[in-house]
Amino acid sequence: MPEVEKGSYGSFKAVQEIIMRRAVRGLPAPGKESEKLEVVFHEKIGVHDITVVKASDAGELLEFVSNQAAGFGVNLRINERIREIFEDYLARGFDYWVLDVVEVGDKVRSVEPIVYRFRSDELYYPLKVSRATEGETQITLYLITRSPIGEDLLPRGFRIASYAASKKPLSYPVSGEELKAVDPEIAKMFGGGAWFTAVIYQGSLEDLREDLEIGKSQDKRCSLIEVEVEKGVYEVGEPVRIRVNFIHLLPGCFEVMVLHHHEIRLEVIGEGGVLREWRWKTAGDFSRTVSWAPEEEGSYRIRASSWFNGRVLEVQAERVIDVRGGGLDEHGDTATSLILPSLAFGGAFTALGVAIGWLAASKLGRR
Repeated sequence: MPEVEKGSYGSFKAVQEIIMRRAVRGLPAPGKESEKLEVVFHEKIGVHDITVVKASDAGELLEFVSNQAAGFGVNLRINERIREIFEDYLARGFDYWVLDVVEVGDKVRSVEPIVYRFRSDELYYPLKVSRATEGETQITLYLITRSPIGEDLLPRGFRIASYAASKKPLSYPVSGEELKAVDPEIAKMFGGGAWFTAVIYQGSLEDLREDLEIGKSQDKRCSLIEVEVEKGVYEVGEPVRIRVNFIHLLPGCFEVMVLHHHEIRLEVIGEGGVLREWRWKTAGDFSRTVSWAPEEEGSYRIRASSWFNGRVLEVQAERVIDVRGGGLDEHGDTATSLILPSLAFGGAFTALGVAIGWLAASKLGRR
């Protein structure tokens, strides 16, 4: 069952600091509602009145949602588009649903963040459900992952955000210390540094036809490569022991019987590009440990990859380390202040999400 708890607004302030440092110059109590719908959680958290239900039938779920809205004096019209959205999520195995009711006034204000923690094999954030309403919107998602994310993996209409003046993309490595400032639990998930990416969407709610889902394709790979370091923070001149492990054939996979080799590459990457590189050839599983000493402060990406016959990329993995000292702060750009109302945690990936709306003279705002 997913967990719901109050988040810290300080997490979002920490995210803003990371971005700016890199600028270039009345619901029912929990219980059994029916055989197909069950209220498993209900609690008032700050201004949020949150109910979590487990459902398997779209009709009963829509009736429940409509009744709850009526209890707050809201007439919720259930049309075919809303019904299709609910049926689609249920068909894809989404059994748990969150009803978050927030009463607002006639002034624009920030709302306390809520943390949703659940198991997932991929980076995930729900977007299609927003098609239940109409109008224009702006959505900003902060993604924290183990390796960079390309725009080709994003849902239609999303792009990687950039600084206003320099057009530098908001996609770069962050250290374990920076993650800890955002949230200690996030830092624990990654055991050191990670990769930060801010993505945005501006357009019609009608065009949000797919959720953010990244990671499924990785499950189909037959090779595995890992890169390990002993910690996430080092001092200038301190030796960094780096270990790369390569499994060339996972259980259930097979290779074409032709003469070939796998080229293993290990790279240390700084802001100026590749600083140090090692290459080895292997026809099977492979492990190797090397040592490297950083000469300057900053964040460094340590990337391991395997290449079929040295030409075609098979798999890759990255770790990020932070070398203590200054040198990361830059000035001159401005970045729009972004307010994130929720945190979503999943398996090996973490997504931080926001939907910013102008709720003027509205009685209720709910997601």
